[in-house]
Amino acid sequence: MVSTGTVKTKLIGVPETLLITVYFRAKESLHKNGILKDSFSEDWVSRIEYDFEKFDDDRLSQLGTIIRTEILDEIVLQFMEENPNGIIVNLGVGLGTRFLRLDNGSINWFELDMPESIELREQFVQPTERYRFISKSAFDHSWIDDVSETVRGDNGKILIITEGTLMYFEEAKVKALFGEIKAHFPSAEVVTDTIAKLAVNNAKRHKTVAKLDAEFKWGVNKVKELDAWNFDIEVIKEYYFMSRHPKRWGILGWFRFIPFLKRMARFIHFKFGDK
Repeated sequence: MVSTGTVKTKLIGVPETLLITVYFRAKESLHKNGILKDSFSEDWVSRIEYDFEKFDDDRLSQLGTIIRTEILDEIVLQFMEENPNGIIVNLGVGLGTRFLRLDNGSINWFELDMPESIELREQFVQPTERYRFISKSAFDHSWIDDVSETVRGDNGKILIITEGTLMYFEEAKVKALFGEIKAHFPSAEVVTDTIAKLAVNNAKRHKTVAKLDAEFKWGVNKVKELDAWNFDIEVIKEYYFMSRHPKRWGILGWFRFIPFLKRMARFIHFKFGDK
């Protein structure tokens, strides 16, 4: 049931990281010249009892979160333009607001996350016939059966998105997840953000994640590394966070000219081949 008052949360570990992203979106939305406007995040953060201020010293993570949101918004809008009746599955949604901000009135959308995260989410928004919640880990592959009930033959293209989630898990788990996606939805497009292995190795220096009981475990330097999974991954496009809003990055904006540094944070948009 949707709450209209103060909301309490006891999230810990990786689920707690969802509070970082909703807070950064709310902060950016309140900024006079903000990249993103998100009234939902503003409202939700104002009602959650939590020490959000401990994240205030991480300006770069806020910027990265907002650019990540901006890029994925663009990808989703393009997908919906080409497939207005398609299916979008958001793995590890947290307190994401993308459907609420971008809904075209006909898309079928699934929000998937851990039960405790969905329970918190339901304090702010409820599912509908076209907008469904799945209270499961992305690594509980039975969620695929839940989505498959909606997929009948060629009933719309499928886009599977995930942001700020998979880097917290071991490569073996991520590989198994993509293997299941390919097996059940071979024509799906997938979008995931990745961080470089250097960022994984220096996770304890991350100003926000280091304050929580969570750590980075999976990183990708070159996209060709995914070839070792033998999933015949065909990259549609890579999106580098540091290539956007260079003035906001300050001196780090120069990273966009150095290949191994610009790959520190990016989205990889891909599909599966026929092999």
